[in-house]
Amino acid sequence: MKKIYKKVKVVLKKLQKEIKKYMDKNRKEAVKYRMGNKMLLSIKDLMWQMRNMETKKLTEKLLELYKIKKIIS
Repeated sequence: MKKIYKKVKVVLKKLQKEIKKYMDKNRKEAVKYRMGNKMLLSIKDLMWQMRNMETKKLTEKLLELYKIKKIIS
C-alpha cells in the first residue's frame, strides 16, 4: 500500500508541474491601476441585476469612462 501511495504521489507532483508550466505559458502580468486613471466599466457580470429590463439586446456592454478615486486592494 505504501509503494502505491509513493508512486501516486510522484505522478501527481509531476502532473502538477506540467499543468503549472502549461498555465503559466499564457499568463500575463496584472494591470496596475493608479488613482486618477480612467477606465471603462464593464457590465458583463452585472447583467443579472438588469434581468427585468425590457431592452436587453440594446443594453450597452460598456457604460462610460470612470475615474479611479481609491484603490482597495
